[in-house]
Amino acid sequence: MNGLLKQAMSLSLFGKCVAAVVGIVLIHAGFRVLEQTLPRRFGRANSRYRVRKFIVFSGYITILFFLALLFEDHLGRLSFAIGVIGAGVAVALQDVLASIAGAFAIGFSKLYMAGDRVQIGDTRGDVIDIGLLRTTLMETGNWVSKDLYNGRIVRVPNSAVLKGPIFNYSQGFQFIWDEIKVVLTTGSDCQLARDMLTRVTKEVIGDYLTEAQISWKAVSDYYETVNPSLEPAITLVVNGGNLEFGVSYIVDYTKRTAVEDQLFTKIVQEVANSGGRLEWACTPAAVMLHSAPPSATAPQPLSSTQGSAKAATSNK
Repeated sequence: MNGLLKQAMSLSLFGKCVAAVVGIVLIHAGFRVLEQTLPRRFGRANSRYRVRKFIVFSGYITILFFLALLFEDHLGRLSFAIGVIGAGVAVALQDVLASIAGAFAIGFSKLYMAGDRVQIGDTRGDVIDIGLLRTTLMETGNWVSKDLYNGRIVRVPNSAVLKGPIFNYSQGFQFIWDEIKVVLTTGSDCQLARDMLTRVTKEVIGDYLTEAQISWKAVSDYYETVNPSLEPAITLVVNGGNLEFGVSYIVDYTKRTAVEDQLFTKIVQEVANSGGRLEWACTPAAVMLHSAPPSATAPQPLSSTQGSAKAATSNK
């Protein structure tokens, strides 16, 4: 091995360039085989991901170390040329360098990790890969409801983390506050509605309260925060002549749609079983539909044939 290295270092500059190309190809092929085979020996998905990323990172380091050894005797003479070329490359590839800097910011600042749900700019989804230049997300929302996957895989440049806020749903407090609106008529029993909404919400999210309290305590130990109430909150406003109840509650960030479905299913059953004490309000569209005159009563225009016949009759 030492003899091979000495022989490679004794080559001319052109020979070393050829050796560098051959060496990079061989190193890349070797680590590519490791990347495809070694992670399969690990059962957990996150372990396979970390092993694969470690192999890729080790491959880059090995290539840099190989090039440094190969061109060791030329580095001093090439330093000025490398500096001039580096300045030009920095200007031409500033977006690429910004993405590389963003990758280091993600890693050292722990902005997010694989598996976290984040929102970068207008894109929200679960992080499935963090590369040197881009972060790959499995997108949620958009044309589907809230936390459901829509099937698109989005690649966001890492430079985006240096230019705007990053919303992380997974770090720290792993719950979010959500809200639904329940609109009833003014003739509904207001107190009964409030009690019903409070009871139904506690039944649905009761399992989350203890976990949320523990999670919030961990956040408050790390940050200077107030201690908000984690119990469901019911608010009431009169809107358009109807009683509009707002139901605010905490929920696991991955289960917004499922919990909303459970809440409305129970609320519909409670309204149906209230014996008329609770009534759903009509939407403005329904009011307009019912108040519109029937089309049958509208005057019908005469056709040209009917008009001619009527004129002939009148002349007689």
